[in-house]
Amino acid sequence: MTELPLDRRQFLVASSALAAWFVMSPPTPDAVPAVTPRGATAPRETDLAALTAAQAATFTAFAAQVIPSEPGSPGAREANVARFADRALATHLTELRSDFVSALGALDAEARRLQPAAGGFVSLTGAAQVEVMHAFDTTHHDAFETLRVPVIAGMFANPGYGGNTNKVGWKLIGFEDRFYWTAPFGHYDRPTGSHRNG
Repeated sequence: MTELPLDRRQFLVASSALAAWFVMSPPTPDAVPAVTPRGATAPRETDLAALTAAQAATFTAFAAQVIPSEPGSPGAREANVARFADRALATHLTELRSDFVSALGALDAEARRLQPAAGGFVSLTGAAQVEVMHAFDTTHHDAFETLRVPVIAGMFANPGYGGNTNKVGWKLIGFEDRFYWTAPFGHYDRPTGSHRNG
């Protein structure tokens, strides 16, 4: 496959715009359940609210190819994007759950089509997974995007939504974790003192 004419950082900065409303909108306590598990693996069945463990594992493997982990640069696994997607599909994005699950099934079907001996996408090597994803993007582009967008959102969203664990996504793109700035911002905010007339 032809390499994209962007380096990894440029790609991540551009893609993070897809998750802008998650980043800038803090979650409400009643909209998103509290999440505390950490780690770089797919969530356990007991931690899941919308997906099965197998579905979460498939999505985790997919996400790890979209934003891979590199030495000194955590990726989608470390950000726990599968946990993010699961929480979103169980709360404010419930209407997308059916499409998301169908997309995971289509990804597995594409993996078995290209690799008949494989049990599914998760069982493939990293190189084979990338090959399947390229084919999947061509044959099932909408389904591919259904899975890709939550990866980007989960990587860069406000951590309160369940992803971006330890703010690894924000650190990756240099996002400054401040939602307000204190005055003075410029000369027009400073005390003016006495005014002289004339």
